[in-house]
Amino acid sequence: MIIDSAKLNKKTPITADVCVMGGGVAGITLANELSKSGLSVVLLEAGGEKADSSVQDGARAVSVSPTYPDPHESRLRMLGGTSNHWANNTSPLSPIDFEKRSGLPNSGWPITYKDIEPYYTEAAVYCGTGDDGYDLKYWLEKTGKKSTLPVDNDTSLRLAVAKAAVPPTQFFRAHGAALVASDNVTIVTHAQVTDVDFDSVSKRINKVFFANPSGDVFEVEATEVVMAFGGLENARMLLHFNSKNGNKLGNQYDSVGRYFMDHPTLNGAHVYTKDPAVFEFFKGELASDYRRFALNFFELSAERLREKELTNLRLPLVPATRTELSHGISSFHMLRDRLAGKAMSGSLASHITNLVMDFDVVADTISRKAWNKPLIDNADNFAGFQVPLMMEQTPHRDNRILLSSLKDRYGIPRLSVEWKVHQEDQERLWKGLDIFASEIGALGLGRVRSLKERASRIFSDQIGFGHHHMGTTRMSDTPETGVVDAEQCVFGTNNFSVAGCSVFATGAHVPPTLTIAATSIRLAKIIAKRIES
Repeated sequence: MIIDSAKLNKKTPITADVCVMGGGVAGITLANELSKSGLSVVLLEAGGEKADSSVQDGARAVSVSPTYPDPHESRLRMLGGTSNHWANNTSPLSPIDFEKRSGLPNSGWPITYKDIEPYYTEAAVYCGTGDDGYDLKYWLEKTGKKSTLPVDNDTSLRLAVAKAAVPPTQFFRAHGAALVASDNVTIVTHAQVTDVDFDSVSKRINKVFFANPSGDVFEVEATEVVMAFGGLENARMLLHFNSKNGNKLGNQYDSVGRYFMDHPTLNGAHVYTKDPAVFEFFKGELASDYRRFALNFFELSAERLREKELTNLRLPLVPATRTELSHGISSFHMLRDRLAGKAMSGSLASHITNLVMDFDVVADTISRKAWNKPLIDNADNFAGFQVPLMMEQTPHRDNRILLSSLKDRYGIPRLSVEWKVHQEDQERLWKGLDIFASEIGALGLGRVRSLKERASRIFSDQIGFGHHHMGTTRMSDTPETGVVDAEQCVFGTNNFSVAGCSVFATGAHVPPTLTIAATSIRLAKIIAKRIES
């Protein structure tokens, strides 16, 4: 059943075995799995079935670090959450992502890859990408690709597979019908959670309070309560709850909101090759029996990550033109920065040389910008590949979500974001790209140019983001370094859990949605077992 909060009867008590707060990927997956267990579920969603600007306003931040985008742009307050506008790119985490790694501060999960692995197949079905896994050999055979690239080898590189549904799977559209038809699930829309009633003696959440747009307040009583608002909103609301409960909800050591991670994305290298056929698999392939893509990318081997104490990199190859790969274009931007009084990486002589050598391409680019008219015929020809990489961030305590003094219409403080890419992560990036370049050269696949001279621009105006909000209620062995335990239960409570990638202890180098679904399936089983006992 689905009901708008405006139509609720104030006199009718709302009770359930489980109250799930948030109707995005985690919340919908949880509600489905809990329903299969025969448990009654109330799912509270602040938005409706469609986007609403008045509801979306609650996602706005007051202040954001200069290099980080306003998170309001990437969060959707509606059933299905951000799955309504995601790229549907899915890959599992790797065993090393769960390890405590030397040289990587604050790394290590209280669980292992084997704890999540059993749920990845079902999670992929939820994501619409099929149950046939992510094995490279399987997909080479399935798509008929004949790759000369190393598949099983002793090099520092590995090939990994990503899958994506076409069109992208919108979670409520794909799975909402089952929830609406279920006798033991009630979805309440336009239900903004405002507070919880926490008993510090029993360490239990007794009630969840929510309001509708008219200001009417309702209560939900449930045996178990789960917060599934999203990576930023989980932290915001938990900080809000803690402000009224003496920081007893997972914040005894000021951990809520800290260790915020995203996936910075940047064009960090170019690959030049005389034989593009060796990279044939990077063009992707539409599988013949299902509407989905199987794509692949390079990553550093686990052995090399450990040895060199590096964070991981997702390294896809994208065909690029002569203009896109021009050394002269890059130097032109460097020289323009110097004329504007900005710092310039690299020597003046080298940039002038690059400009002269690629003068035809530079002139063509200026002509296209100024007059929308090409000067030369071959500037759009294939010349190699760009590497729009995605990097793993170190979980730093000072990257964090805070509450501001300004409040939304429900009296809940708006969030602010403090975030940066630390210098050591930048250094790990360039070291990782050096390894990538060496291996590509050693394998005879081509030549790699690392764009380190663009570092100042790459990490400012040219940086992009996965918009993957991770780590703000991280999983840990102890409350000193985290917010939830190995079963995703908030420290200091007995019936209050958190779902979503805010519990990730590290962010890895792949989009988080597949693992969000997998951990939510696992959490549903944990909650069902806890209620049964």
